[in-house]
Amino acid sequence: MDDWTWPDDTAGVELLHPSQIKAGQRIAREITRPGGSICTEFTPVWDISVGGTYETYGGIGYRFRTSDGELHHAPSNSRLWAHPQIRPQDLPPHEGQWITNQRFGAHDHKPGVLGDRYFYERTRAIDTFTAPDGRVYRLLYGRSTRQDNRQDPHSRWACYWVYRWDHGVKWLGPSRETANLVYDQFALIREGRAW
Repeated sequence: MDDWTWPDDTAGVELLHPSQIKAGQRIAREITRPGGSICTEFTPVWDISVGGTYETYGGIGYRFRTSDGELHHAPSNSRLWAHPQIRPQDLPPHEGQWITNQRFGAHDHKPGVLGDRYFYERTRAIDTFTAPDGRVYRLLYGRSTRQDNRQDPHSRWACYWVYRWDHGVKWLGPSRETANLVYDQFALIREGRAW
């Protein structure tokens, strides 16, 4: 019988209140590898936002965007397993607000989701910006017609996105239904205050 418990004492993780989590710290979670071995997986936190959510029943909700683009929610009455140490390699790679924070295609496997490629193929570039280190940003606009979606011919959408091509990896920002928000985001990127 295996009496191994998680987290392992050697992992160095602590139970922290969400308000104690800082960019560069690593959220820990238990994973089971193929073959059945249990280990600790660490994912650096690159962005933190605070605000009320339905999950907190009127309390403060914390949202942590990790380096893999995933979003983790934590209400103010919870605790998270995290490594308190901040290492330089776990800090966000660029300065400013992390706008293009979702990996392209990360949610395509979910049932009922049209997928990022579906929307990307229906967009056109409005503006392009290349950062000094080679990152390429594109401001895209897309819209569907009734013929695009045969399953639901009454559905239509029109949205704006900012995409980032970061040395072979494609990231995108949240879709925006109005131009003002996405143009403001693109302006911040051009000024070097966002990425």
